[in-house]
Amino acid sequence: MSYVLVGDKMIDSEEILKEIINEFQFKAVKDITKGSKREDVLVYQIIQEAEGLKEQLDLPATGETLTEEEIIEELLALADENIVFIEDLIPEGFISYGYSYYYDEGLGEVKSVFVAIDEGVGEKKLKDVTNRVLKSLD
Repeated sequence: MSYVLVGDKMIDSEEILKEIINEFQFKAVKDITKGSKREDVLVYQIIQEAEGLKEQLDLPATGETLTEEEIIEELLALADENIVFIEDLIPEGFISYGYSYYYDEGLGEVKSVFVAIDEGVGEKKLKDVTNRVLKSLD
């Protein structure tokens, strides 16, 4: 459990985690806020089933023939779109960024990270924190 300070409010990262789990059908969600070593950042690792993403893409119905690399790019882009909706659960005072960074063909999953930071810190710091988190994952 981690508490994050935004403005004059304390936010419990575990409460946000529970909301994400209840609201979305992700394969797994991990609260990795503590690993950021910052008091103004929420960080979650999101794992989505590749098969479910492929169904959402509905490639056979579109008649498109894509290379394996293009399919992976499409899966990562769709995973990004799915995690953007987490913003709706994040309290006022945060800015956020979601990024899908890994497709594991063997496990059939796409891994993403969702980072929210005190809006007073700014977009540049959000990107810096996200990059640092990505380097520390897996």
